[in-house]
Amino acid sequence: MKAVQLTIYATLLSGLFGCAQQPQQIDTPEPEPVAVTEPEPLPARPFTSDTLYALLSAELAGSRGRLDVALANYLQQAQQTRDPQVAERAYMIARYMDASDAIITSAALWAEASPDNQDAQAAAILAQIDAGHLLEALERTRHAQTRDNDALLQSIAANASNATDTQRELLLENYEQLLSEQPENVALLISTGLLHQQQGDLEGALELAERAREIEPSNTPGLILTSGLLHQRGDNAAALAVIKEQLDLAPGNRRLRLQYARLLTFEHLEEAQEQFQILVNGSPSDSELLMALALVADERGDLETAQNSYQSLLDINEHTDEAHFYLGQLAEQNEQPEQAIQHYLKVQQGDDFAHAIARALTIQLQLGNLQDTDELYQQLREQLPEQHERLALMYSQSLLEAGEDAAALTVLDDALLESPNNSNLLYARSMLHERAGDIAQAEADLRTILEYDPNNPAALNALGYILADRTERYTEAYELIKRALEQQPNDPATIDSMGWVQYRLGNLAQAQKYLEQAMELYPDDEIAAHLGEVLWVSGQREAALNVWRSGLEIEPQSGYILRTLQRLKISADTPI
Repeated sequence: MKAVQLTIYATLLSGLFGCAQQPQQIDTPEPEPVAVTEPEPLPARPFTSDTLYALLSAELAGSRGRLDVALANYLQQAQQTRDPQVAERAYMIARYMDASDAIITSAALWAEASPDNQDAQAAAILAQIDAGHLLEALERTRHAQTRDNDALLQSIAANASNATDTQRELLLENYEQLLSEQPENVALLISTGLLHQQQGDLEGALELAERAREIEPSNTPGLILTSGLLHQRGDNAAALAVIKEQLDLAPGNRRLRLQYARLLTFEHLEEAQEQFQILVNGSPSDSELLMALALVADERGDLETAQNSYQSLLDINEHTDEAHFYLGQLAEQNEQPEQAIQHYLKVQQGDDFAHAIARALTIQLQLGNLQDTDELYQQLREQLPEQHERLALMYSQSLLEAGEDAAALTVLDDALLESPNNSNLLYARSMLHERAGDIAQAEADLRTILEYDPNNPAALNALGYILADRTERYTEAYELIKRALEQQPNDPATIDSMGWVQYRLGNLAQAQKYLEQAMELYPDDEIAAHLGEVLWVSGQREAALNVWRSGLEIEPQSGYILRTLQRLKISADTPI
């Protein structure tokens, strides 16, 4: 699979499953959404004239789009009057605006004003869950009556995966206390199992899940928790069997089929695709299912299904950036460069944006017209002025890959006219100057960065390496690299630089130590070239050859290694 596709595929599955190494997150049972009814028009109440004026002002502000004013007025009056309908209206506006603090406040006021209103109680609990106030949510759930307290109990436990260890331990103590009082409560068994799972106690979690299934064999959250735990223990076959058995009895259970499809993606992509297709057939406008189907089909090489699914996402205006990105990739595979460019240019934001723009520019260059590519770049700069730095960096890199070094330098020069002290642009230009052999200009750009950011580790390391590699200013180079290494002691590139400057200073033992450390942290052909040279000069000829061989396995046409062999006058007949 293509590297970028693999990354995004893993990202999507992490959204469906949680981390592949922590599949417990795929088992999180979510409560059915609690419906909050639209409030009825406010009846006549013995409100003061000030209250009536404030409420009328709020309604007028809302009708004019000033929801912030409407919300402020309703919140103030809800706090003063403790009227349930005023509090409910404040809650509805706060939810519409996604104003988190106001949601918590208004939901609490509504619940306090309407102790017997199940929707109000559920709203207050859900607001606390969303805010991460899980202990408070649990306490309220214990004493409130909602349409589905069991689902809320499980939702609180599921959200504890984002809590601190201390918070989770306190929550677990509370759940275990409740469970000791109600040992046959299936929701408590599952919730407590979730918390044990989050704590890494898989066996304890599985025991609780099995107890829940003994009491209620067809309980969907219990089945999902059990299957997730079995998968996490490495027994995916057993996890699948648990779900399949119940799914055969209840083929219309959408949550079970989704769990079954998720588990299949780990080992049985063809069957997973079949299950996602069934789910999409039942919910053709579900964007998450469409994306899952598209990615699984894409991974399997079923490009027709993948393309149709991505197109369906565009039709419903969901996941459009991801859909355009993948359709661009498919167009490239089908040797449709113009169509690929069109899709890539429609990617507007997100993780795919930079790669999409880079591909569009690269493909345009490959079509052989530098002027057209430059026009496209200028057009993008006008459309996306806030992205001018990224665009310049991407375009200059595309030009470099196409062998257009002079044009790449012009792009960076122009970008730096707008942002003369931009460290990323200066760094990129310095590397281009170094590549062209203009060491003075490379040094000038890096020193400009250090004027404004004296401890910039990337600039310190780059300047130190250039001085060590391309000049005889070894002592100065050492001081620069030393400062960089103090800030990032585990960075392989900086460790490699320290090894190289130690070699230039004649400290072969120290050089070997640093370079071996760098090679262990990040096997790379450039590091291999350096380490091999140190070993060769130290008389460790066979060890040097082995290191170069390993570097050539990483990059068979490594210019670093080939230039090293040429400089050391090592015969082409030497078996490497």
